[in-house]
Amino acid sequence: MNQLPRYALLLATLLSTQYKASARYVRNDYSCPKLYIGISTGIENPSGLIGFNVDVPVTQNFSLGAGVGLSSWGYKAYGEGRFYFGECNRGWALGTGVTYNTGLTNFTTTLPTTAGDQDVALDLNPRTNVFLAGYRFWNLGHNGHRIYLALGYSIRLDEDNYSIRNPYVQLTSDGQQAMKILAPGGFMLGFGFSWGVAR
Repeated sequence: MNQLPRYALLLATLLSTQYKASARYVRNDYSCPKLYIGISTGIENPSGLIGFNVDVPVTQNFSLGAGVGLSSWGYKAYGEGRFYFGECNRGWALGTGVTYNTGLTNFTTTLPTTAGDQDVALDLNPRTNVFLAGYRFWNLGHNGHRIYLALGYSIRLDEDNYSIRNPYVQLTSDGQQAMKILAPGGFMLGFGFSWGVAR
């Protein structure tokens, strides 16, 4: 009979440990989602000016994501890995990935040329960039949904940005600089919302 308190204490310890282990996968009274589907927007945003995103938690602190959208350089797609400093894919996070812009054909805009400002017909070449970003995620409601802000930088892998359709038109240095600014790459600012699904 003297062993009964010991067994009761051991059982209580095991139950407490099991509860704590399972509680790691629950946040704010909801189960951590197994899939996020969302939309985002921003400057140099990985999925463009407006895009659709999917984020799959691999662990409580790591996820893989992808998305597609529209940009000023054609359609845009991306793939990304993201590490979270908080559990349940929340709080601060770091992400890195690759973006691809399809480009545009017969795109016309006004640019400085050696013959003065004029409308120039261009083919915007496809572009591949790599990026690094910091994120901050917040809960939205009590059903596992999230909103986030992102800051980062997108790095151009080549400088072959465009082709002028009229071979007799030449851009000035200001015109060339304007095209470099318009091309994908540089400072990144994003904002997004994602629905937590597949619990």
